[in-house]
Amino acid sequence: MSVITSTPRISSATAARVEGVTKLYGSGDAAVVALDDVSVGLGQGHFTAIMGPSGSGKSTLLHVLAGLDRPSSGEVFLGDTEITGLGDKRLTMLRRDRIGFIFQSFNLLPTMTAAENIVLPLRIAGRKPDPDWVDSIVATVGLSGRLSHRPAELSGGQQQRVAAARALASRPDIVFADEPTGALDSTSGAELLGFLRTAVTDLGQTVVMVTHDPTAASYADRVIFLADGRVVDEMHAATADEVLDHMKHLGA
Repeated sequence: MSVITSTPRISSATAARVEGVTKLYGSGDAAVVALDDVSVGLGQGHFTAIMGPSGSGKSTLLHVLAGLDRPSSGEVFLGDTEITGLGDKRLTMLRRDRIGFIFQSFNLLPTMTAAENIVLPLRIAGRKPDPDWVDSIVATVGLSGRLSHRPAELSGGQQQRVAAARALASRPDIVFADEPTGALDSTSGAELLGFLRTAVTDLGQTVVMVTHDPTAASYADRVIFLADGRVVDEMHAATADEVLDHMKHLGA
């Protein structure tokens, strides 16, 4: 009789990672260490939240991961692609083709309808939108009846959902969200977070979000905590109360 054994799966595929990344602003005695020898990987098909006190380096980490800022030392990978040494042109194309962004400010073009804003990055890249994929995103985000409206005719929550749909329309490898609920009321924020959760669970998207809000972080599969430019802890499937309690110990 043979015995079949299996090795537990330690981790899923990695959508992005940093290895030994340090980021300094300024030089000499005036230098400020925003990231201090950080190494962390972000799982593919997961919703990850990054949290920490003000000045902990959480936004800097997001910007370095997304190729919006370059580290002073260390390496940054998108999937298996090492992006640290890419030139500006190649890095711009990589961000356009493989990364989606959702920022606190919606960044919608006021003269375009919601539908036009959603597919704009694809049009700029010379790519034809996949109508079935776009329709599934629009249905998930609940904007089917608002596609002909311009941003001024939409609420803040609806505008942010348009921005979120735009970020997913190109089927990016990963979506980075920097305080995406910061300008929204609690109801609109919950709607957006529900959409991001559904995008991960139902559409297989990878989402990485910087937030200061424990309730927002509770939507994530994993919460990474930074303090003084270092990763100091993480939680999985945490409630808002658990995240809040942990943040209190970090001095946030």
